[in-house]
Amino acid sequence: MDSGFMRVVITHGHIFKNAGTTLDWALRRNFGDGFCDHRDDVPMRRRRGEYLQEFLAENPGIQALSSHHLCDTAGLHEIRCLPIYLLRHPLLRVLSVYRFERKQKSDSPGAEAAKKYDFKDYVKWRMDPNVGRTIRDYQVYYLGSNPAVPNETVLGVKHLERAARRFHDGSFVGLVEDFDKSMTLVENELKSYFPDIDLSYVRQNTGEVRSGSERSLNYLADELGDMFDLLVESNSLDLTLYRMAKESLSKKIEKLGSFDQKLSDYRGRCEVLAQGRKAG
Repeated sequence: MDSGFMRVVITHGHIFKNAGTTLDWALRRNFGDGFCDHRDDVPMRRRRGEYLQEFLAENPGIQALSSHHLCDTAGLHEIRCLPIYLLRHPLLRVLSVYRFERKQKSDSPGAEAAKKYDFKDYVKWRMDPNVGRTIRDYQVYYLGSNPAVPNETVLGVKHLERAARRFHDGSFVGLVEDFDKSMTLVENELKSYFPDIDLSYVRQNTGEVRSGSERSLNYLADELGDMFDLLVESNSLDLTLYRMAKESLSKKIEKLGSFDQKLSDYRGRCEVLAQGRKAG
């Protein structure tokens, strides 16, 4: 650990519909009252690093924090944050977003539209530039938007480049589709700071489990028809970022000795938890 930092805090940038609830469950199980599921979004969005600095100073017991609007944590004073992000295939994520908003008890524009429209019309509505970009390059926006320019409407290569810095700046970027492998790597890297960390989990939000066909691009293409090409075009940056994340993950696995054994151990701990849940 860098001796120049007095305190280390894990920060989870909880990207909407990217298995963040499962990761939060694992963090809460490991840290107990030292985990904070931060929901006061307005000051986090508006005051960003200044607010987070003050919030952590006022709550010295926090060891891990999750926020849907995590700010850039690099500039905090005497606190070293260890950011975790989970990325998901941007096209396969879309149906999950729709189904969640369709059953969500909320009067948000997305929830109302999901209840009003079928899947194809919902996607068409979401493609409108005047509608929130929840399924349009959302992950590049989350990781790469400029904090000095709130609510950016046009994204480009510079945003992709800024998002891709997360692979090299000390952040931990995992993949939903490779969740166990990602958590095995995250655990291994965090052990330098938290030697006894255990991020085994029982999967949360199991109500949205889909059939194999519904997790395929062919299924989406059939469902969306002529809207599918527009969806792909509207996620070109996210698709590139996702490919980069897969390459980064593969390289880390290759470099980590005895990875298969570590993965097997991790999955074994998860299975014990799952069996305990069933028995309970």
